Amino acid sequence: MPANPSEPGVIAFDASGLGDHGVVNLDADAEALEVAVELACRAHRGQRYPSPEAEPYILHPLRVMVAVDGFRAQAAAVLHDVLEDTEVTVEELRAAGLPIDVVDAVVALTHRPGQSYERYIEQVACDAIAREVKLADLADNLANNRRLPNTTDVVARIERYERAIRRLRAASETSPS
Repeated sequence: MPANPSEPGVIAFDASGLGDHGVVNLDADAEALEVAVELACRAHRGQRYPSPEAEPYILHPLRVMVAVDGFRAQAAAVLHDVLEDTEVTVEELRAAGLPIDVVDAVVALTHRPGQSYERYIEQVACDAIAREVKLADLADNLANNRRLPNTTDVVARIERYERAIRRLRAASETSPS
């Protein structure tokens, strides 16, 4: 039985303008964002975020995604941990048809094994999209860490994140967007 649009919480939708197949012709950046969200959901399936609730990991990249502006930054945001924390490769990102600047930002956002955190933040600072995404990522990580018990590790992580935010904000002020 079709939903009654007069019922609370039901939204009426007229699909008559969508053509024979009900397909909306989205622009390339919107389509790239959809591909990125789908890829991130698959890649992070089964992972848990280290929050007090051990929530599904995908909620973290989704929060980061909605904290940034523009489809390309949002695509990079939702994918920001896939190269580091999943089996997804740069080649797979390229094969998915993601814009080059999105792939480059995700690469810049990837903390490599053996790389110091300071060097990693300098790497992020060199890419405008990566900077915006990392600032949103750090804000989400800080909010989570401030809810965790105040152990020595948590306090040190909070201080490291705060230093990174200061560095990235300084880079944003001196670099063209």
